[in-house]
Amino acid sequence: MKKRIYNQMSLFGPLYAYLAVLSPPVSIRNQIASLKRELDAIAGIGERNLHSIGHITLIDSLTDDSCFQNTVAKMLQPAEPFRVRLKNANTFNHGRYSTLYLEIEDPLPIVGLMESLKSPYKTPHLSIAKRLPNDRAEILKSYLRDKCYEAEWLCAEVKVLRKRMSEKHLGFRESFTIPLQKILPARNQTGEGL
Repeated sequence: MKKRIYNQMSLFGPLYAYLAVLSPPVSIRNQIASLKRELDAIAGIGERNLHSIGHITLIDSLTDDSCFQNTVAKMLQPAEPFRVRLKNANTFNHGRYSTLYLEIEDPLPIVGLMESLKSPYKTPHLSIAKRLPNDRAEILKSYLRDKCYEAEWLCAEVKVLRKRMSEKHLGFRESFTIPLQKILPARNQTGEGL
């Protein structure tokens, strides 16, 4: 199959890469960055892993739809805010390499979002390091389990990141925030909840 040339004119417009994620608050992202520095000092997780920002991926997509974030917003209605709790380290084994990640204690609300978005992903998690040799991943998993790292936050929004594929070397430069709305009970004519 021929590869698309991203900077070539298209009948349908430029090609974009989108990433819909749950992003922890800054304080937790900073904790995760610090954790990654510790792991890098122990066994070397690599520059790309060291500098990637902690997040939970819901879906990623390549499309020429310049308003994909609006599609995501419609598909997520009527999702409500929920608590996310990171607890325990684990690995996905991919043959010679593994992904080291933090588990989500109650993944059902996130699985619901993934299903709403028709995501191929089925196991919500927060990746710490990808493409680690298996032996190194096991050492770091043991270290994280002994450390007993936990974090929790109220997830009230989904972030949609976008980059133009003809400029993919610049990374994700645009982001859109989709708030998760608390559904209020219907009110009768006197203004009281039903």
